[in-house]
This record gives sequence, C-alpha cells and structure tokens, in this order.
Amino acid sequence: MNLGTPTKALFLAAVLLLLLFLIGDHFGFRTNSKEPPTYVMELDTAKIIRIAFEDRATTNNGFALKRRNDGWERTDSADPGSGANALAKDLLIRFRSLKVKRDMGMIRLLGERYFLTDSTLCHVTFTENDDHIHALNLGSSTFAPGKVGSWTYVNVPGEREVYSVEGLLTMGLREH
Repeated sequence: MNLGTPTKALFLAAVLLLLLFLIGDHFGFRTNSKEPPTYVMELDTAKIIRIAFEDRATTNNGFALKRRNDGWERTDSADPGSGANALAKDLLIRFRSLKVKRDMGMIRLLGERYFLTDSTLCHVTFTENDDHIHALNLGSSTFAPGKVGSWTYVNVPGEREVYSVEGLLTMGLREH
C-alpha cells in the first residue's frame, strides 16, 4: 500500500495528537474544573440551634441568635427577645434552600466587583445541634426587570467560585 504525502502527514498529525494526549494524561495535566453545585446551601431548619450574621463593612449590623426551648433569643443584645423569633424564622426560610442560578467565575477576579472581599462581605453561619456548620459569604445583590428577578452573589467559604442565587439575601440585615 502506497500512501500519498498528504495522507502520511495527516496520519503523523493524528499520532502526535494521541501521543500528546497520553503524555498529558500520564503527567496529570488536567483541568481542575468541576461541575457547579445545584445548591450552595440546604438546611434542615429543625436542627439549627445558632445563627450568626457578620457585616464586615458595617460591624454594628452583626448579630447572633440562639435557640432556646421556648423560641429564639439574641445573644448579642441587652434585650434578648427583641424580635428574635421573627428574625430567626425569616432567616431560616430565606436560607433554607439556595439553588445556584449561575456560576459567575473565580473569587480573585470577581470579589471586588461583587463586594466579596474580606472588608466588604457579609458572613452568615447556621450551626446544627451536632455542631455541623453551614456558612456562606454574601456579596452584593442586584435586580433585573421581568422574569429574571433579583439575585445575590455568594461564595462558600474556602472555595474559589462565586455563584449567583435567587433572592435579596441581605435585605433587612444591613441596616446602616
């Protein structure tokens, strides 16, 4: 069988591509990309015993709530019962199931734009009765007319990705 020059070149290119693929696979030259999660937070609200909110831009907006037998109390206030039950109920409903709307990109590129830097973000933690902690960094929120609605940019602590989730998560929490 006599192969022409173009056929030989095509065959050689295919062999080189296959060889490059095998070398890359052997030495671990793979991307670290992963599928975005379906949810950034899912809570079993019956297990939550503590809620903490920290606003790093305005520190006096922070608060902590603790579940007692007869309801919730603020542990950071001189008046522990000042709306603690209503606030806890609102937060548990608001954060119960946060579905990812869109993967926005990496925190190092988008942190400043979406107010997810150490000095501008809000941080919320929900602690379960077995001390398991669900935490989320909250950035800016935005709104678009029509079916798009409102969303908040979030980051799971320790991860590099920024996601958008539906809802205005910091609404009413940032008072000043």
